[in-house]
Amino acid sequence: SLKKLTGLCYATDELLQDSAALEAVIRQAFQEEFAFKIDDAILHGNGAGQPLGILKSNAVVKQELEQGQTAKVTVENLVKMWSRLWSRSRANSVWYINQQIEPLLYMLQVGDKPVYIPAGGLSESPYATLFGRPVVPLEQCSELGDVGDIILADLSQYLLIDKGGINAASSIHVRFLYDEAVFRFVYRVDGQPVWNKPITPYKGSATLSPFVALAKRN
Repeated sequence: SLKKLTGLCYATDELLQDSAALEAVIRQAFQEEFAFKIDDAILHGNGAGQPLGILKSNAVVKQELEQGQTAKVTVENLVKMWSRLWSRSRANSVWYINQQIEPLLYMLQVGDKPVYIPAGGLSESPYATLFGRPVVPLEQCSELGDVGDIILADLSQYLLIDKGGINAASSIHVRFLYDEAVFRFVYRVDGQPVWNKPITPYKGSATLSPFVALAKRN
């Protein structure tokens, strides 16, 4: 059931006349903002008039913390998140993180080996990967310490449907008395995880999902 995302912008005729590229700038800005809103809905949407987000769905696995854990993220957290990812999703998975968590990843070690950078040290080019999968800072990820500040997800298991892309229209009539033109943007879209809950493996008890997040930390 497609939902509707809309945007509206007023511009004076003088502004449009004096700034030849303004209309193109307005259209580009709304395209970027719509993309931001959709990305946010894919993570946090409540499904009411907007897509159902991964973190609000029943499909996400929330990996519990280690006993007595005080750090915001540990190597054990990452290993166990990886182990809870559905095996068929590993090839397509991506780590999405709040950028605040990135410095913490650089400090993690297994023995004397860094987890997130080459063994050569900080002078080498960092590998933006964990378990061979990309690590992508995302502004829409939750605040540091909240569920969703680090997410391991296979978005091929998220279904997003739209119709016709962004429909852009303009009118000089709506605000004619004010000598303003109106730009309207409409995007019909909806989405939700393909999964309605995690699965229990044929042999084993720990549930698996294409979407894994770390539990809330104080």
